[in-house]
Amino acid sequence: MKISKMNLAELTAYITEARTEATELATRSDNLTGEDADRFDSLERDLNEAKTRKAQIEARAESVKNGFAAGAIGYEDGAPGGFKTERRDQKPSLKGALLLRKDESFSEWNRQNGHTEHAGISLDQILRGVGIGDWRGVDSEQRALVEGTQSAGGVLVPTPVAAQVIDVARAQARVIQAGATIVPMSAATLRIPRITNEGAAAFYSEGAQRSAQDIAFDAVTLTAKSYERLIILSKELFEDSDPSVGTVIENAFAAQFAAGLDLAALYGSGTGANPTGVVNTAGVTATAHGANGTALTNYDWLIAAAGAVRAANWDPTAHIVAPRTATNLALLKDSQGRYLDPPTSSLPVLTSTNVPVNLTVGSSSTASQIVTGDYRQVLIGLRSQFQIRTLTERYADSGQIAFLATMRLDVQVAHPSAFVVDSGIL
Repeated sequence: MKISKMNLAELTAYITEARTEATELATRSDNLTGEDADRFDSLERDLNEAKTRKAQIEARAESVKNGFAAGAIGYEDGAPGGFKTERRDQKPSLKGALLLRKDESFSEWNRQNGHTEHAGISLDQILRGVGIGDWRGVDSEQRALVEGTQSAGGVLVPTPVAAQVIDVARAQARVIQAGATIVPMSAATLRIPRITNEGAAAFYSEGAQRSAQDIAFDAVTLTAKSYERLIILSKELFEDSDPSVGTVIENAFAAQFAAGLDLAALYGSGTGANPTGVVNTAGVTATAHGANGTALTNYDWLIAAAGAVRAANWDPTAHIVAPRTATNLALLKDSQGRYLDPPTSSLPVLTSTNVPVNLTVGSSSTASQIVTGDYRQVLIGLRSQFQIRTLTERYADSGQIAFLATMRLDVQVAHPSAFVVDSGIL
């Protein structure tokens, strides 16, 4: 079999056998000649090729295991055996990138992947124009384009503008801050590879039969679903903000979208067209605290949850909790009335109003949850455009303007074992 076709187990066995034969040849004489010399040279070449191939497979497996979020990022370069790695600080090109880390720009991904058309208009100008008819700073051609798409049932926000809004929303979404991975979706369905079985190394006696230990892969499938978010803004915000600033309304819009993104990623029900969030994903570890819930008195539950994630061979990145839980943690005191400092090994504690504080546990109806995990294993697939429709009359009597924003996205948890959900938190 060609070395380029061997799997990891076959390469490991071949390297052991080839080394044994090369050592035996080398000990025959200080100066090999004839067939022995030719065979030794051939073994040396094949050994080097096999070791290089083995290192590439191991690097690829490590990158997939860590959701392409390890210190060395794997990528295919198209060359023979072309799986390579490069350090994060080298800022690899986003052209053709399958996944985006939280520090990588969706706007830049769009630019590098051919979505380079100049929008010539901002989201503020679009919303101001369709919302209150204020088209200041917008040329007639752009205005006609926006109004033309609006007549078809909603304004299709240009890709560069949509990508910028998505980046603003990403910066505010707690799951993204915790490390969730963005998957730009260039098609309605996208498959992301993952490891399901790494195999195991073993020691063998000389001449013993080697057992195949193949690395097993499957794929997570992201399917773009229509996600709608009602965005309500006050007329005063439109009238009092300077259109030349161009970000005030955009930031307000993105903040509400970020909250919706958190809700889908954490608590998506998985029923009907809804994506499945972390809490409702099968295989996520669930830990209950008391028949009727229990109040926090120390940091033990957070430490234990992080430990459970590490025991499953993942590296937890954060706890996401309700604001009430974070406040109760901050109020913890020792017997002398001094505030307790979190343990030095504590993970970041991020708050989200999407974490409920009204769950029923036994006789309690005010319980909450703590969601701990390696959030890099949350894959959020996003299409790079969205549509907005103006609801001109619905909130007019309260001095507000409503927009129905429609995006296409999906959420998948790549590895449920990377998460622990503690329930019954009072």
